[in-house]
Amino acid sequence: MYLMNRDGFSLLVMGFTGAKALEWKLKFLEAFNAMEKAIKTPQITPNPHYRTRMIKTAVKDAADTAAMIADTFGVKKPMAMTAAMQMVGKAYGVDMTPLKQFIPAEDSPSTLTPTKIAAELGILNSKGNPSPQKVNAMLKDKGLQEKVGPDWAPTEAGKAYCERIPYTHGNGHSGYQLLWGHHILELLKDGDQEAGH
Repeated sequence: MYLMNRDGFSLLVMGFTGAKALEWKLKFLEAFNAMEKAIKTPQITPNPHYRTRMIKTAVKDAADTAAMIADTFGVKKPMAMTAAMQMVGKAYGVDMTPLKQFIPAEDSPSTLTPTKIAAELGILNSKGNPSPQKVNAMLKDKGLQEKVGPDWAPTEAGKAYCERIPYTHGNGHSGYQLLWGHHILELLKDGDQEAGH
């Protein structure tokens, strides 16, 4: 077997002459062009049984990965599932976008920072601005959060009211921020009145 590219073939057949040579050149060119087209056409029809098994495995791995993310990082299942689907889909080469519609919406998404809580409850500092420091102290006094190094972390009781969300500042500093659900407002409002804030 000899391998020859288009340039090599062109050089070879230039020396052929006569009527039969022309007929042979045309047939060979036709065959060469057909072969070149077949080589360049991507083969995108894998075994459907293999592809189905791969999708099933990707979905199972996404569920397992989401559970691990939720347990390890203390985030809610929908957020963990979204991250897991992106990672597993990329790893398997499977588009998991159609499955995102099945991720349940959170019943009470956590969106409140201590500053927003202070603004909602009218907890102000001496300058009249919302005081996240006072809110953090109240959350600590209620046994809902504690200091771990420079950051706040939820206690076991606090995990029911908040979630830890990763962040990265422009300066490269990263960590976790606690975002609280709206149901924390009633709990702190009662405590705020008791404490006379």
